[in-house]
Amino acid sequence: MSSYTYAESFTRVHARRLAGRVATDLRQSHVLYGVPGSGRLDDYRLELEELLLGGYVAEYQFGFEKSDQVVWSLRYKVGPDGSLGGTGSAGGVPHGLDVSGANWFNFLTFSNSWHLLGEPGRDSVNTRLPFLRTTGSLPSDGHGQWITDRTYSAGGVEVQRTTFRSWL
Repeated sequence: MSSYTYAESFTRVHARRLAGRVATDLRQSHVLYGVPGSGRLDDYRLELEELLLGGYVAEYQFGFEKSDQVVWSLRYKVGPDGSLGGTGSAGGVPHGLDVSGANWFNFLTFSNSWHLLGEPGRDSVNTRLPFLRTTGSLPSDGHGQWITDRTYSAGGVEVQRTTFRSWL
């Protein structure tokens, strides 16, 4: 796991901008595939904004899995050094893929900064989140490939997006 530092002053506005890019992709998934539900879109954006603001996100991933194999997924990695990168636009969620019988998933990997908070610090942050995450495992991505297709940055923090498509 990693944590990140800030190359410049990272503010809530910057966290909101980055979370908004991911939320746009979540919304596009909702439009194309019906999930996540429209009532959850703001919750995911608010959660990500709050956690990015504190430097507590290493990776964020969502998509569809079938029989513990990824069908398609988007993964966002927060840069470990807070480096500046491109300001790409959101969108480009894979469309037209057969997700019948597949399950939608949403997974967040916390950074070292989150673990260094200790339980009282994490409890304090959790009170500001719209929901609490449970422990889980990501599905296998052994039958496809990841392609880096977008980079978002704000306030010196870079988030790189990769897209997975199954070969099956």
